[in-house]
Amino acid sequence: MQRLRFKHYHRWADNTLPWLLLLALFVGCSSSNKSSEDAQSFDPNHDYFPEKISIDHAVGFDVAYHNNWKELQIFRHYNDFVDTVRFALVQKGTPKPKGYAKNRTVQVPVAQIGSMSTTHIGMFEMLNALDNLKAVETAKYISSEKVHKLIEDQKVLELAPAGMLNTELAIASEIDVLLGVGYPNSQNDSYQELENAGIPVLLNADWQEFNLLGRAEWVKVLALLLNKEKEVNTAFSKIESEYNEVLQLVENKVEQGPMTITGIAQGDAWFVAGGKSFGYHVLEIANVQYPWSNDKSTGSLKLDFETVYEFGLEADYWMVPGSAKSLSDIEQRDMRYTDFKSFRKQQIYNIYGRYTEGGGNDYYESGIVNPQVILKDVVRIFHPELLPDHELVYYAQLQ
Repeated sequence: MQRLRFKHYHRWADNTLPWLLLLALFVGCSSSNKSSEDAQSFDPNHDYFPEKISIDHAVGFDVAYHNNWKELQIFRHYNDFVDTVRFALVQKGTPKPKGYAKNRTVQVPVAQIGSMSTTHIGMFEMLNALDNLKAVETAKYISSEKVHKLIEDQKVLELAPAGMLNTELAIASEIDVLLGVGYPNSQNDSYQELENAGIPVLLNADWQEFNLLGRAEWVKVLALLLNKEKEVNTAFSKIESEYNEVLQLVENKVEQGPMTITGIAQGDAWFVAGGKSFGYHVLEIANVQYPWSNDKSTGSLKLDFETVYEFGLEADYWMVPGSAKSLSDIEQRDMRYTDFKSFRKQQIYNIYGRYTEGGGNDYYESGIVNPQVILKDVVRIFHPELLPDHELVYYAQLQ
């Protein structure tokens, strides 16, 4: 019986192996011909990116164009530690530049991208690129109904449904690039594991920016990956135009705005927005009075309760009081808050205009790429006469 099987195998091998060898030769020749075609069709003098972007507001990244590739530079910029990571974004079918590791080289346009932050979601939607979104951190904190539908239809994976990045799932997802969050060159074990597997990790640092337009401009990083420079230039130009119109209105009409405080006490400490922080920038552009406007802190400023309480008694407004969503929330924390002028006049606002019970907040999603709407919200709060027809979108008045 064994001889019979061997005999049949021998006959199969005699008849089939020549065809397999011929197929291998054909595939090899096809691959070789494809490489030759790419090499022959590549024109080193041709500009493969006729539409380019410029970085005018963000300080966390930059781009340099070459004929068939772009160098994306991501900076750690707000302290004395200098840290720059460079990626070569190479047009598909053209030669790669020398000097870049495999995990620092990306073929563009990228087909499949994973995201570890909700701030990226609004960017994908802005560029009509949800087809390129293949993985997210977790659905829980996402506001977009479109993305939730993609997750339900299993077209988009959750990479960290339990709170930790599942590297095996990320590798199996076949994403080409992961948009992470952190400082450039952050020593994250999971990110390192993905890079070792050949998946480049771009650490988006939009959260380091100190102004609204700077944060919004990080959408251009996604545009660089997708070769959507033309689309992002058109969209961002409209944003800038609308944003500057509102700014000009404030500058022309407001000499001195009302006073506001920020934050809420945590025990005996009260953290308010520092005078050089993103939180204060949002107030500064609306031309309001702020007790700590001359402070040099780029983040929160820690004060004692009594210091802020004295200003709170007279402040006309109270902005972003922690996680409070109602006046009752504030009253339950400390009855002394009811002494505030802003509490009595119900002039307390927080960034819960669009949030989900699961924890999603659209302020950190579509709000990132709609700085002109956030600006309108803030101006409508402090100077309602300037924008009487605007209804709050990302902010909500506490009731």
